[in-house]
Amino acid sequence: MRQLSFGPLLLAGLLAAAGCSSGADTYPLASTGGGGAGGGGAGGGAGGSAPAIPFPGEVRRYDYTFDLATARATSRLSVDVLPPGGNCFDVACRAEAVDEPRWDGARAASATLADGALRLCGADVAPGASLELGASAVIAQATDFGLDVGFSRRPDRAGGEFTYLLSWVGGCDRFGPCDNDPSRLAQFHFEVTHPEGTVVLCPGTLTAGADVTRCDIGGTLAPTYSGFALAADPLWQRRPFTSAGGVDLVFYEVPGGEIASSLDAASVGEFLAWITDLLGPFPYGDELRVAGAPTQWLGFEHPANILLHEELPHLGTGYADTTMHVLMHEIAHQWAGNRTTLASAADFVWKEATAEYLAYVFEDERRPPGEAAATRTYWDLNSLYAAHYPRPTEDPTPPVSTFYGDVYGPGPMVLYLQLESLLGRTAVLEGIKGFLSTPGGRSVTELKAALEQASSTDLGAYFDAWVFGEGAPEWPGFAVQVEQRDDRATVTVTQESARGALYGCAVEVEIAGEDGAARVVVDFGLAPSSPSASAQIPFTEPVTRVTLDPDHRLIDQEPFAARSAPPKARPPVWIF
Repeated sequence: MRQLSFGPLLLAGLLAAAGCSSGADTYPLASTGGGGAGGGGAGGGAGGSAPAIPFPGEVRRYDYTFDLATARATSRLSVDVLPPGGNCFDVACRAEAVDEPRWDGARAASATLADGALRLCGADVAPGASLELGASAVIAQATDFGLDVGFSRRPDRAGGEFTYLLSWVGGCDRFGPCDNDPSRLAQFHFEVTHPEGTVVLCPGTLTAGADVTRCDIGGTLAPTYSGFALAADPLWQRRPFTSAGGVDLVFYEVPGGEIASSLDAASVGEFLAWITDLLGPFPYGDELRVAGAPTQWLGFEHPANILLHEELPHLGTGYADTTMHVLMHEIAHQWAGNRTTLASAADFVWKEATAEYLAYVFEDERRPPGEAAATRTYWDLNSLYAAHYPRPTEDPTPPVSTFYGDVYGPGPMVLYLQLESLLGRTAVLEGIKGFLSTPGGRSVTELKAALEQASSTDLGAYFDAWVFGEGAPEWPGFAVQVEQRDDRATVTVTQESARGALYGCAVEVEIAGEDGAARVVVDFGLAPSSPSASAQIPFTEPVTRVTLDPDHRLIDQEPFAARSAPPKARPPVWIF
């Protein structure tokens, strides 16, 4: 029942994160005579130059120009200066080299690129000021982790050249100076120069021109991990698909593309209406663009843009309808991951879990029979091989590239599906709705609080057992005993855990005889005080078979006595 078929686009292992530039590009610090700025800076420069006084600041807007042919980019950052002010600003930057350093409309007095950071210096600025900084660079064609992270060009299925610039979590500094903290939201303006006829997609509101395409994210802000991106293909053809929930969904595919034709437009429209009714109006205008491309991901969410793998209809995954599931997942990310984003990389689980769960609920309530069951089965299998807890608590947090594949199964299982049996689906959805109603960076702890508020229930013991932890998770095993007396059966379930933890859960057990079967739920509650719990059910014939968790609603291992040797390698994970 747990055996699945996996295809080629999988997370089989991750490469180490790309290193920072080892060299440094330095422009001379302008001399200020004998004086210079005061304060406890980094020390004076040679020949009477002013001491560097770095100041904290918040980047509120990115203006990014990019030439598709030459890969030359210019970044302009609008920064709000925070106390105490100063004359230098440090920002992450992993470009190989920069030129044309700018400081408030003029050439910067100095610019130093070293160890993955760019320091720009210029005239003193006071707290509360708004400062425009910037630099230019040629973006190297390279990707990380065996994925699309970085800048790439590759052929599409029709022979055109697909171009993709993708930052991901903590990665916008690959393309110039950028605050790579995933919790930061900002405005964006993109201006992409391209050969005439090439179609360019960039996040937000899009204005296409013959050889220049512009995009803007203004009213609703976006995070750099998904907002700092662009994609292009000379063979993309635009095709309106459906309109619902105040959103016009438009497809971009090359000739022969099969994504749109594999989908039921009425069902996609129904999902758009359902999710906007649940979470509010679409955050990024009134048009959602979906494009097929030769990506490594099954899909990726950008504000108002979704990239789907061009062969999605032909990939064999654990999902019953892979294309529809992935599309719903990416649409959900417009709210869960974009408008409301990660407080830190360690909180990565909640955005993927939320997108997965919302797609699943729609499958369960509105899609053909069997789709939701297939999703649960895939989650359950994937969960057994997780190498990290859903929300890792190691200090320092391991790089997201080492654990993000562990969230796709355990995440929706422990944050939502298992809680349905304890809180009810209505409370779970209300918790999600409340959590996502606030834009900005939010944590798993804040999600817990939102679910507690919606359910009027303390979830501390549940989250401590299932969600937070260091190293590989120790999922519980469950041993089942059935005793029959007269016309009733008593089903007793006993938890087993190597670390001795008790896991809040409700365990469904099916008992069967020669002529019939029945199911009973054994409820441990959210904070069990005993490793055993029992429930009774009417059952008159001898029990010949017992099945634990027949519908895959709970992460469980075999009891210790029946547990076989662990597999040598985990199954790969579909990532999107």
